Amino acid sequence: MKNKHFSMGIKSKLTILISVSTFLLVFVSLTLLIIVGKGQKEAEIKSQLINAIEDNAQKIRKRNNLIVLDSSYIFKNNIYTSLYDGKKQFIYGETPLDFPVYENFETGKLKKTGQFYIYDIEKNIQGEKIYVRGIVSVASTKQTFSSLFYLVLTVLPVLALFTVLLARFFIRRTFSPIEQIIHVAQEIQNSRDLSLRIELDSKTQDEIHALAHTFDSMFNSIEQAFLKEKQFTSDASHELRTPTSVIIAQCELALENTREERTKEALQTILWYAKKMSQMTSQLLLLTKAEHYGEILEREDINLSELTEIIAEQQQELAEEKNIALTFSVQENIRISGDPTLITGALINLFSNAIKYNRPKGKITFSLTAAQGTVHGRIFDTGIGISEEDLPKIWERFYQVDKARSKTPGEYSGTGLGLPLVKWIIEAHGGSITVSSSVNKGTIFNFTLPQKN
Repeated sequence: MKNKHFSMGIKSKLTILISVSTFLLVFVSLTLLIIVGKGQKEAEIKSQLINAIEDNAQKIRKRNNLIVLDSSYIFKNNIYTSLYDGKKQFIYGETPLDFPVYENFETGKLKKTGQFYIYDIEKNIQGEKIYVRGIVSVASTKQTFSSLFYLVLTVLPVLALFTVLLARFFIRRTFSPIEQIIHVAQEIQNSRDLSLRIELDSKTQDEIHALAHTFDSMFNSIEQAFLKEKQFTSDASHELRTPTSVIIAQCELALENTREERTKEALQTILWYAKKMSQMTSQLLLLTKAEHYGEILEREDINLSELTEIIAEQQQELAEEKNIALTFSVQENIRISGDPTLITGALINLFSNAIKYNRPKGKITFSLTAAQGTVHGRIFDTGIGISEEDLPKIWERFYQVDKARSKTPGEYSGTGLGLPLVKWIIEAHGGSITVSSSVNKGTIFNFTLPQKN
C-alpha cells in the first residue's frame, strides 16, 4: 500500500543525486580551471613581457646621434615598447591610449598599474643613458576568461539536462531487473501461483541477478513444500472419508438397536464427532482441490434471487426453532454466472453462522440487491460478535475464535473451514467479501458478485 505522503522512488533519488553531483563536479572543475588558467595566463604574460623588453633592449642602436629601434618591435604580441631619455622624457615608441603618461620608473622590477603590467630597464647606449619600458594590458585576458566563464554558465544547463537524461537511462537499465523481481513477486502474491519465476538472464553475474536467482531457488523450495502439503491434505481427506462414513453408519445403526441410556449418550457423542469430522474432510478436500487444481467451477446461469429466497426460507425455520427472528429482502431477478452448488454452500454457511453464534431472541437481517452490474449481499446478526484481534484471522483454515467450544458437542462448535471456503467461493466467482463485528453486539458480512447482463 502506498504511503499517503509523497515518497520519492530510489530511481528518482539516484537520478537527482548523480545529476547534482555531476553538475557540481563539472561546475567546480571548470571554475577551478578558469581560475588556474587565468593565473597561468597572467604568469605567461609577465614572462613574455620581461623576455620581450630585455630582448628589445639588445636591439636598440644609436645612429646619427638618434636612438633607434626597428618599428616591428614597437608593438608585438600585444606588448608595447617605448624609449625614454636619461631625464625620463619620451623619445620613441608606443604606449596604450589609456596608460598614465607620468608613471614612475622602477628599473628591473615588474609592477602592475590598473589594467597594465609594466617592466622598465635602464640601458647605456654609447655613453647615453636611456630607459626601455614595456607595457602589456591584462584586460583582454580578463575579458577572454569572462567570456569563457559566461559560456560555461550557458553550457552548464544543457550539460545538466544531458546528465539527467543519461543518468536516468542507465539507472532505468540498472533497476530493470529489480522491477522484474517486484512484478513477479506481486504476481505471485495476487495470483498465488508459486510456479512463477523471475528468470533473469543467467549470463549476467552481478548482485541483482544473484538475488533474483536466489529468489527463484527459494520459490522452488516453497512451491515444493506447498505441493507436498496439499498432496498430504488431499490424501488424508480421501483416506478419512471412508472410515468416518463407516463410523457414522455404525453409530446410527447401534442407536436404533440400543436402549441403554449411557450407551446411547456415548454413541451420540461418537456420532456427533464423526459428522463433524466428515464435514471437515469434505470442506478440506474441496479447498485442496480448488488450490491444487485451479478452476473447478461448473458455471451456469443462476437466478440468484430465487436461490437465495429458497435458502433464506429454509434457514428461517431453523432460526425460529432457536427463537431467532430472520428477515430478508431480495431484489427480484438477479442473475449471475456461477456454480450453483458452491454458491448454495456459501450462503448456507453464512446463514448457519448467523444462527449458530446468535443469542435467544436475537435477530438476523439479510438483503440482496444489484446495481451497475454488481450484486451486493449483506447479512447482519445480533450475536456474540468477534473481537478486533480475532477478526483478521477468521479467514484462516482451522482458526476458531473460541477453540474451547470445539472440544465438546455444542451449538457453537465448528470446523474452522467454513469461512475460508466461503471466501474462496466468492472470490472464485470474481467477487469479494468483508466482515465487521463488535463483541456482544453482532457481526455483518458484506459480499459482492458480478451480475450477469
